[in-house]
Amino acid sequence: MNPYFMFNGQGIEAVRFYEDVFGAEVIEFKTYADLPESQTGDESLLLHANLKIGNNEIMLSDTDPDHPIEAGTHISVAIVTDNADETSDMYRKIRDNDGEEVMPIQETFFSPAYGKVKDKYGIEWQFSTTKE
Repeated sequence: MNPYFMFNGQGIEAVRFYEDVFGAEVIEFKTYADLPESQTGDESLLLHANLKIGNNEIMLSDTDPDHPIEAGTHISVAIVTDNADETSDMYRKIRDNDGEEVMPIQETFFSPAYGKVKDKYGIEWQFSTTKE
C-alpha cells in the first residue's frame, strides 16, 4: 500500500520539493504529455510519479484539470497487484459494501485492471494491476 497524493497543477513542483526535503529517489515520472492523446501544455501536469523515501514509497499526480480535487480527495491509497482478478475482487468488495464508484475498474494503457472506489468511510482507493 502506498499513499497517493493528488494536486491541482502543483504535482511536478511537489516532486521536486520532496526530492529536496526528503532526498527522495524518483522511481517513475510521467507527465500528461506521455498520454497517447496529449495536447500542448500537458507537459506541465504530472500524470504519475513514484518516489522512494527511505524504505517507503509515495505516489503523486495532478488531477484532471476538468475535475479539480476537493478537500478530502487529495490523498488516496494505491493498491497494486499482479493479478487482474484479485484487483477486481478487492475493488468490487468495497463498491458493493456501501462504496461509491469513482472510476469503473477497466483496462487502461498502463494496467489491465485499474479503477477508483471510495469506501463507506470516505477513503478513496486506487486499484491497479501491473502490466506484463
